[in-house]
Amino acid sequence: MTDKKQTSGAFDVSRKIPLAPVAAERVQEAVRQLRAIEPVIDAQVDQRGQLHISYDASCIGVDDIEALLDKSGIARAEGFWWKLKLGWYRFVDENTKSNAHSGGGACCNHPPSEYSGSSDAGKIRSGRAHD
Repeated sequence: MTDKKQTSGAFDVSRKIPLAPVAAERVQEAVRQLRAIEPVIDAQVDQRGQLHISYDASCIGVDDIEALLDKSGIARAEGFWWKLKLGWYRFVDENTKSNAHSGGGACCNHPPSEYSGSSDAGKIRSGRAHD
């Protein structure tokens, strides 16, 4: 039996976060707290010490997950690849949140045309000098 919430939203993401070694009880408490957060779909830790978490990135981001881990006293693994991946996660989460809350569409209802500035832009000209 799992506590996984059923969702298939457009902004759902899955992340793997390597954790530094820590007591199993502390990790399980952090996982319980993460699962209690509404936008978190699922959270679990594997035998290798990686947190597998799925969440709605339109509401929360990897920074929010890290803040809860910090509050619980759980550090992440150090290393170049993790820092690079973390930067990518932040970038994607920020873009996802921005896209989810944007009005969408173009800045105006007149897309740019090939003949900018003329009122007959895009019309086929008849070849006569003056219409």
